[in-house]
Amino acid sequence: YFEVVPLPFEAQLAPVFATTVADFDGDGAEDLFLSQNFFAVEIETSRHDGGRGLLLCGDGRGGFRAVPGQESGIRVHGEQRGAAAADFDADGRVDLVVTQNAAATCLLRNATAAPGLRVRLAGPPGNPQGIGAVIRRRAGGVLGPAREIHAGSGYWSQDSAVVVLGGPTPPTGIEVKWPGGKTTTATVPPGAREVRLGFGGQVEVLQ
Repeated sequence: YFEVVPLPFEAQLAPVFATTVADFDGDGAEDLFLSQNFFAVEIETSRHDGGRGLLLCGDGRGGFRAVPGQESGIRVHGEQRGAAAADFDADGRVDLVVTQNAAATCLLRNATAAPGLRVRLAGPPGNPQGIGAVIRRRAGGVLGPAREIHAGSGYWSQDSAVVVLGGPTPPTGIEVKWPGGKTTTATVPPGAREVRLGFGGQVEVLQ
């Protein structure tokens, strides 16, 4: 069943165009980024400019804490639109890119999260990136959040096909549910920082 959980007050200050889901702090619980603001209003209406881009850290139970800009480092004052999550510098931390109307695109490098395991898929012919597959991290017999590889998200955006799986303890395995219903499980070698998982269950350590 579904339960309605109101977001914090800070999420109500400006319209939201993109919602990006990722584990930005590397604790194994999904977080949210909201791209905010809308300036193209009627002449008699004040523009909606109360947001600077908002990071919401999840507690893994459906609750979210608004992280102020002076703590998160996210201070985008323009009319934000698309947003995408990716580990741009391959350090095991999820970075963020935010576009703006009539202003520069912002690349925000994540410097404080706990590094996670980078995972890329080698899908079957016709789907080499494994679009539509769902990846879950296993540690201590517990499965982490489901992470889908998708070809589009939010507002005219696309997250990276290389996902970062974080958590409080190193992963011991990864479960992949592929499009078409096939499920594979793989053991993560100790110390691995990046792996490639094949459609046939193969595991290749890249870092």
